[in-house]
Amino acid sequence: MSAGYFHEVHARFGTEFWVNNPSLPEIELALAGGAAGVASNPGYIVALLKTEPEFVHAAIDEIVASAGAVVDEEKLAMQVIRHAVSRPLGIFHPLYEKTNGRYGQVAIQGSPLSNDNLGAMLDEAETFRDLGENVIIKMPATIEGAQALEELTARGWSTIGTMCFSVTQYIYMAEAYHRGLERTDKQPRCLITMLPGMFDEYLAEDAARRGVEVSPELISQAGISTARAAYKIFRERGYGAIVISGGARSTSHWTELVGRDMAVTLSGALAGTLIRESPEIVERIEAAAAPEVVEELRQTFPDFVRACDQDALVPEEFRSYGPVVRFQNSLLNGIATVIGEIQARQGK
Repeated sequence: MSAGYFHEVHARFGTEFWVNNPSLPEIELALAGGAAGVASNPGYIVALLKTEPEFVHAAIDEIVASAGAVVDEEKLAMQVIRHAVSRPLGIFHPLYEKTNGRYGQVAIQGSPLSNDNLGAMLDEAETFRDLGENVIIKMPATIEGAQALEELTARGWSTIGTMCFSVTQYIYMAEAYHRGLERTDKQPRCLITMLPGMFDEYLAEDAARRGVEVSPELISQAGISTARAAYKIFRERGYGAIVISGGARSTSHWTELVGRDMAVTLSGALAGTLIRESPEIVERIEAAAAPEVVEELRQTFPDFVRACDQDALVPEEFRSYGPVVRFQNSLLNGIATVIGEIQARQGK
């Protein structure tokens, strides 16, 4: 299997490939294949239970045994997640050192139960910093998340804004990063996630709920268009926070977003497909869907308009925005799965 594809894309355009929620073989393949970093969220353990259940169960048993009288299952669940994230942190650390901190970072996200609590998010971030110097901390694209991202930036810590589905959220988080930079003489990185695959799924569910017939081909243009809209703002305004596209559901969520100062997270499976197939390398981040496609999306989906138009949302609406709620619920399910595994290992 050739490992040159992502290296070549990066050499030509600087597009960063990050591997998402990877198993150990996927970590090793991604690093050899040119990955710039590793993304994860509280659903990481759900993925590992499918690929490496022994690893997860051993971690749970060790953590529960050392916890003693501790009965806070949420905290135990987060310890399991930290344990899982520690593995790629160590494997990617040499890349971090080799590139003077530019690449080799590994992302971790706090408990979704704390997403509305600024103090809790900051406290949890403190514990993440102890995992390794190449950790990068994720914060939700909400009012509280932006406050946390600004504070962590001011401390000189690298961050990722996540749960971002709209241009307005991107701008809000990019401005928070800028304010944080003004409070420090350091230059921590910041990437802000747009989530085209998840957005497409949300629109498909929305259409089904409303009884609207719409072709999968039309919906497949929606999420990519939102990521391109955020990238356009990034280029026009010269923001320091680059766009990182996450939630990929097909290789098109990579090939359609290749471009300068762009990053994309991929599952190990999708990354392996791209390495094997080695598609033509074309810069497409500044392309656009056909005008009639965009107009049909705008007429069919109010949430597509909210995603693409500046000021279509106000910050107070971020947390209740449909795709954000859907993503939050998936993260809650991820934590619940870990807690369920802990209980099962304890015979509860």
